[in-house]
Amino acid sequence: MPIEQLSLLVGAVVLLGIFAVLLLLRATGRPVSTGRDAGARDASPPRDPHTHPEDTPDVPALSALDRVVRVVSLLFLAGAGIAVTLSQSFGPTGVAIYLVLAVAILAVVFVGDMLPETYLRGFRQALQVSVAIGVVTLLVALTGGVRSPFVAGYFLIVGGAALSSDDAAPTLMAIASGLAYLLVASLLPGREPIGPPQVAWAIFNVVALGLLAYIATVAGLQQRRAREAAFRLARFDPLTGLFTRTYLFSTIEREIARATRIGRRFCLLMLDLDDLKPVNDTFGHPVGDRVLRGITDVIRRSIRQTDLAARYGGDEFVIVLPETEAAGALTVAEKLRADVAGMAIRIDTRVIRTSVSIGLVVHPDDGATLEDLMASVDAAMYESKRRGKNQIVGYVTRTERVATPAGVGPVTAPAGVAPPGAVGASEPASPVPPVARAVAPVP
Repeated sequence: MPIEQLSLLVGAVVLLGIFAVLLLLRATGRPVSTGRDAGARDASPPRDPHTHPEDTPDVPALSALDRVVRVVSLLFLAGAGIAVTLSQSFGPTGVAIYLVLAVAILAVVFVGDMLPETYLRGFRQALQVSVAIGVVTLLVALTGGVRSPFVAGYFLIVGGAALSSDDAAPTLMAIASGLAYLLVASLLPGREPIGPPQVAWAIFNVVALGLLAYIATVAGLQQRRAREAAFRLARFDPLTGLFTRTYLFSTIEREIARATRIGRRFCLLMLDLDDLKPVNDTFGHPVGDRVLRGITDVIRRSIRQTDLAARYGGDEFVIVLPETEAAGALTVAEKLRADVAGMAIRIDTRVIRTSVSIGLVVHPDDGATLEDLMASVDAAMYESKRRGKNQIVGYVTRTERVATPAGVGPVTAPAGVAPPGAVGASEPASPVPPVARAVAPVP
């Protein structure tokens, strides 16, 4: 065997070893140079187990990038067919080349546009990459080996992996492509014998693939970080970590569609922190932020994983309770009210205490649309404040508001049955417990 051909085979074996090591690391769950900062948090939102697939919110998905990769793949294959036709330099293998291109185009269309997204979920990308490398390798073997013009297809594979895969994908694709190329170059040298120029050409192509993989990895990492940062900014409130108002609205819209489809009610709670302004004026906004984060902790402890809490604005919070009747929502609301009233934040020798006024509405009884529900829960919350704060008020369509002082009976909706004396009264029938002071001395 000529020394040049042997050197290409040795290079292929080395690449195969590196590729096997990286695959082994991935299979055993060990990190493969992800480049993420230590302790970086996942940007994905909590998964709602009961969410119907069609109600799943748009995430920073890679579907748009996948479409770009598919379009580029089709353009490459079409360009290859045009180049072969115009050059007329691959006569003996022309039919085989056209057959490979036709099969590749059908594979791209079938996998990308016809195969259900849930099918072969764990192996879909591996299948696409394997087919892509196989097609390019066949084209290289049929059109000249080492000096084939279709070696550029390997570079497109690495670039596509940087767009639509994780951080290690470009490196893995570069190694797999380089391995396939070196095997073709050494075993199927093409029309000319392997000599030093061919070895230099092959080495340069493999090195270029490696450099492209490095650049693609860095660029892809920066692009993913920017996308995740924008995603978090759009979905998560930076102070509390709860969902934002915009995401809340889209969630309620989806929940309305889901509840209508399955015929189940859901509830909304709106919480407004009482007397936050005196805290900000006395201690400053950083302490007020501590109070808001304390309320957030209470909310997180009080709701289910399937519920959703959002910061509505300022010191207002909204909680979505899927598949929940009014009685169940009242139980959650009362726990929130009691826990917030019992919360204490110590500042030097004083303790900050506060309370929340809560509005409660039920879909579809108190509103069938997002606008109606938000108007109803907002009115119920402000009625709670008007009646003395630190209590829960339910808004019932076509009847008067039902006020329940802290610790007094349930809000019954939608039937409109209320505690004695509550319906139609300008004030609660029973005295409201004193609202905890915003600032209280340490006992």
